[in-house]
Amino acid sequence: MTTTRHTANATPAASTCDLSALPWWRPCLVQAVGLDKHTSPALSSFARELLAAFEEHGHTVVTQSHGDVDLLLVPARIPDGPAPLRERLPEQTPPVAVTACQANGLHVGSRQVVVLAAVPERLSELPHREVVEIARTAMARMASPKVLFVTRGERSGEVLEATLCTLEGGHPTETDRVTDRMRDRLVAAACAREVGDAYEVIADAVPARAWEESPAPTQLARAGRIMGELGLLPPPVDIQRYVSPELARLYETYMGWKRMSEGMLFVVDPGLNALVVSASGSWDVDKRDLRREHVTIVALDPPDSPLRVLAPEGQRPLGPSVEAWEVRGFLHSVPRVRVGRTAQGIWQPCPDGEREVPLIRAGLHAHVGVVSADDTHIETVPPDRQTYPFGFGCGSDLTAQVAADTVRRSRAVHHPGDRRCYVRWPMLYHGEMAVELWKPGLPAEPLSGLLDVFSGSVDFRVDHIDQPT
Repeated sequence: MTTTRHTANATPAASTCDLSALPWWRPCLVQAVGLDKHTSPALSSFARELLAAFEEHGHTVVTQSHGDVDLLLVPARIPDGPAPLRERLPEQTPPVAVTACQANGLHVGSRQVVVLAAVPERLSELPHREVVEIARTAMARMASPKVLFVTRGERSGEVLEATLCTLEGGHPTETDRVTDRMRDRLVAAACAREVGDAYEVIADAVPARAWEESPAPTQLARAGRIMGELGLLPPPVDIQRYVSPELARLYETYMGWKRMSEGMLFVVDPGLNALVVSASGSWDVDKRDLRREHVTIVALDPPDSPLRVLAPEGQRPLGPSVEAWEVRGFLHSVPRVRVGRTAQGIWQPCPDGEREVPLIRAGLHAHVGVVSADDTHIETVPPDRQTYPFGFGCGSDLTAQVAADTVRRSRAVHHPGDRRCYVRWPMLYHGEMAVELWKPGLPAEPLSGLLDVFSGSVDFRVDHIDQPT
């Protein structure tokens, strides 16, 4: 047998077509505040060109708003000096984006907010981890989920490049047609609707005994420990890593911001006829050390319906990982198969089985970069960058659309003759999604085979994620 490896660096370039021709595009309402206050010539020039670029492509730029804008651009001043960029990032109380949100009717931390800052450093030349640390420090100190760093040149008003940093760890850089390309990236982000926190809890939806007998929490806990050992799940990060104890206390008291825990994992439990996912890291969950109360049951409803969290009798569950919308969406993009229980109580594919479930049994999301993967063991589905040229943030409706579209293009999922049990695809700029399929030869323990593939057939890196143009 000839072994082939998919090279992750072969990610196709983004489409150069007009975004307005794409099905998810819509005209946006854009506002910039404080451009005449404490802005350098380079940042002021860049921001005004960016606003003009929005208007040229059918978007509306306003000077006042009341919580109805799609993008709120907020300039910030970062002092020059000999210290590294991260050490020069200013902290003020209240943070700059808090003031802007309160003055314009947006909730603090809204994904519509983008802080703009001019710096001499070229972030494209820095290591991935360093850029992520710089970006997350800036986001925490400025209370913004996105920061656009503009690298100024030696001439007045000159811009060499711009880097858009997102909370997931993305930091794509543009060096050519900078304002037009950044406009498109910001429009793509603005067109994505935040859905990750939108769910309803159905009280006492799962009998206590059924939940006690479910193997899913134990399976997820074992997989989480292995993911931690492999480096697929990093330790949770407290917000005090990025801000002073005083600001951290304010964030926790008034906004509930305390800790960030990356990654997620899930299984479909045929016994519950439901999706079981790791709880959101915002609930102070360490996904490397999951307990029964740290996993959440989600109904397998159609993707265009509200997300329902199914509470076991007498319990108040934690909120699910924001990827739950995404997972539920692609579970409805695959064939369904019948499964039955063996004498040992293990679910396996069976033509006359008692339950019908999606072909996908389990999966994981990890903020790592993949260099290559063995195609004989795991299928790699490349992104469709003609329709979705730029990445969308975790917990958005367009991220769920991208995942469903990706799964629909999988040969292992849709071609009966393809015997591969595992499928992976890159999430642009911030990590990997990988799933396993109900097929003959799949190990009895959910996620164990997939993690074996990642440990032996997938060359991944924890210190770098590709940032394609």
